[in-house]
Amino acid sequence: MAEREIASGSFTSDGTTKKIALRSDFDHFEVINFTQRATTQATGRGVEFRWNLGYADGYADMISKEDNVNTVTYEAVTTGGFTRVDQSVQTLGAEKDMSGTEIAKATSVVTVTSHGYSVGDRVRIYSTTAMLQVAGYDFSITAVPGANSFTLGTIDMSGFAADATGGNVRKVPNNPIFSPQNNRITGITAANPMVVTLAVIHGLSVGEKVRLKVSSDFGMTEANDLIGEITAVSTANNTITLDIDASGFTTFAFPTSAVAANGVTPAQIIPIGEIATVFAGSTDNTAQIVMELPSGADSPGGSTSDKIYWRALKSGFTLAE
Repeated sequence: MAEREIASGSFTSDGTTKKIALRSDFDHFEVINFTQRATTQATGRGVEFRWNLGYADGYADMISKEDNVNTVTYEAVTTGGFTRVDQSVQTLGAEKDMSGTEIAKATSVVTVTSHGYSVGDRVRIYSTTAMLQVAGYDFSITAVPGANSFTLGTIDMSGFAADATGGNVRKVPNNPIFSPQNNRITGITAANPMVVTLAVIHGLSVGEKVRLKVSSDFGMTEANDLIGEITAVSTANNTITLDIDASGFTTFAFPTSAVAANGVTPAQIIPIGEIATVFAGSTDNTAQIVMELPSGADSPGGSTSDKIYWRALKSGFTLAE
């Protein structure tokens, strides 16, 4: 049995986790930290890393240099190694309980002990108490103040009556597979032009068209079923600007928790078309196989400014002559 290289490349570490996306699956992955391999360190560190199909998340075979010499050692690590992610998998992450002030309405900060989430992760909020307006919603995490809290900056909760006093959260992996996606609305300005804030990172572009679905539960019924072309996007605020004059519309507002308890229809956008080209985005499967390389002295992603070389390999068979 032999292996063939299916992809390779290099990058300079910026001190954060590097995610390498491949359209084809792989059975073996290798990383060389070229910068550190060519240096003698006062404190030894990993210089080569290898992964085989079947390894648990965070595992790696590591070749490391010893302190102050070029002698190397071979060891297996169980944390800080490789994590293979199949983006076609849609299984929700483990249920985590909120604690303390579960969701603070003034700051949109959610408290979850040792959550392990990162900026950009998509999470589902449910089983909330005293804040049923957001129960069942997915949100993108916009900040992580600490190991026990994260911020949902795509919604202004300051107008809600009370903080959430209970609730659960799960990570929603690998969404969307098909893009662009429907997305729930968390705000609409009564202005010309209309600016729409969305709950999850939208990935939309100028020129695309969307249909608004706004039920009477959210006040701005004039916007329901309107079609708008996107004229501007803001990644910082996760908003889209539409060529719709909403200056005379009634105010968009979330229902009260008591009203939400009886069931409401969330406001949302539905992508429906684009200018000049055929609208095919919603049929494009964007799922990939991703290898995550965390940063650190004994991790395959290296430290800031380290030059990293990598390659992915696939097992195969050769016939004997």
